[in-house]
Amino acid sequence: MILYHPAYDAYHCSYRILSVLYFVNGNYLSKEMIRFIDFYYLYPHLLKRMVSLPRPLNYKKKIIDRLDDPFEITPNPKVMFYELGKTQESVLRSLESKSIISLDNRLVKLNCGSLSEKIIDSFKSDEFLSGDLFKILVESFPKVNLNGPNGFKAKSGLMEFRYG
Repeated sequence: MILYHPAYDAYHCSYRILSVLYFVNGNYLSKEMIRFIDFYYLYPHLLKRMVSLPRPLNYKKKIIDRLDDPFEITPNPKVMFYELGKTQESVLRSLESKSIISLDNRLVKLNCGSLSEKIIDSFKSDEFLSGDLFKILVESFPKVNLNGPNGFKAKSGLMEFRYG
């Protein structure tokens, strides 16, 4: 039996990252924020496991609580986050080599002119990208502080965090 999951698909990862950068305000994000957004794009039900949500997300708790749980058992999120990081890093390097994105001082910026009309049309017709969860990912996540005891790193438990 062959199992497919988009977390292990570099092409799907490219689509996810490009769609996020296309719809996020300013078309740029930090690499770390892209990692979080992409992770919760794939595993949104894990938002419900956070004991308390970071401030910009706690206003979206009703939407998050309505997210469906997957039918499969989700392995250790920290391990999944780490493994997904390898695919994300590879995809970012590939997109940069094609001048689709620019990497500058840990910021990732989409070069919108490099996207074809076909991919933009696919973004616009993708039902997920017009849904509540995706709006949370591109509108609320970028407002969340990553560091400190109340930051995303600490609250999610997915990355080491710094105080301050």
